[in-house]
Amino acid sequence: MKILVILNDLDIGGAQNYTISLMNEFVKLGHRVHLRVLSLNVPIKHRLDNNIELQVWPRKRKFDLSVLKKIRKEVKFGVYDGVITSYIVYHKIATLFLPKRPVTIYPIHSTIALNKKYSLINFALYRFKRKNEKYLTSIDNQTKYLTKKNKLNSSFFSQIYNGIDTGKFSLPPEYFDRNAFLSSMGINSSNDIILMVAGFREEKRHIDAIDAFYLLQKVYKDISIVFVGDERKTECEVLKEYSQKKKLVNAHFFTSEVAGEVRNFYWASDVFTLTSNSVETFPISALEAMACGLPCVLTNIGGAADFIENGSNGILTIPENLESIMLGWKNALKLCSKKNSLEIREKVERFYSIEESAIKYLKLIR
Repeated sequence: MKILVILNDLDIGGAQNYTISLMNEFVKLGHRVHLRVLSLNVPIKHRLDNNIELQVWPRKRKFDLSVLKKIRKEVKFGVYDGVITSYIVYHKIATLFLPKRPVTIYPIHSTIALNKKYSLINFALYRFKRKNEKYLTSIDNQTKYLTKKNKLNSSFFSQIYNGIDTGKFSLPPEYFDRNAFLSSMGINSSNDIILMVAGFREEKRHIDAIDAFYLLQKVYKDISIVFVGDERKTECEVLKEYSQKKKLVNAHFFTSEVAGEVRNFYWASDVFTLTSNSVETFPISALEAMACGLPCVLTNIGGAADFIENGSNGILTIPENLESIMLGWKNALKLCSKKNSLEIREKVERFYSIEESAIKYLKLIR
């Protein structure tokens, strides 16, 4: 099959990581993939399979007419079997009144809309669903919430679990030198490491993680927290300054460009965490961390409860509750350490492989 994928960027982030793994898997399964990226922000394009045909069409404004025309032309003359894009409004406008449209899949990466305006837009979009369109959810809770919230039939959404490349994200290989890597990044290798991989966006609540770490350092010695984010350099600097004001000596911040290969951070850490208070649906970074054997301490939002078993492969905490987050880290370091890494990884291998996700996508397109 010939598949078109349209993304806003290729910056570090769960949706981008997942989509790259999905496209790479399509290629492995013998299909042709054409990727169009709508900005120059492509720091992780090196993760793409070499057989993926990439074109970058940077938008000059939110609704760039020239880019809309390019998408329309691509869909009209590209002879695609399927299109995958999260930019529903943009794609609907670009393909308006086309007589023939390929099957189009809209993966929904955010369950709860950022504000009332977006909630109303989504409500309207669902009512103008075309026959060739498939709205795709990734977890049971998301499907139930969106169905009820938008007063839709239970069969409106298709659902496919997110998956990751468990070949790439593995337990630390023998050649990996934890101490050397941490030292090269300026991190004390004798400390236990809490890792957070998330874009430097407000809803990710890095502030809460910093404040909770401040509390943890009072009761837990020899501990470091490491933040690996996207390319929002200004936001990264603001967080650095905030941690310095609190006199945290073992808090480290890296943009994706400085961080490099994120697997090294998974392999070098002891606990993975996310402290989001909204938007998070089914965090790909948490699945990647678990595939690398890390226990996860996540705020109990979105689909976290679907794959976290308290005290076994991780701990669920209360969003914006510093005490809860701090205790979650403390208990995870004691109760579900990397000694359980094989068991933690096995659940991801069993339920969340990218191969299974890709096969289900292809069936949906057929």
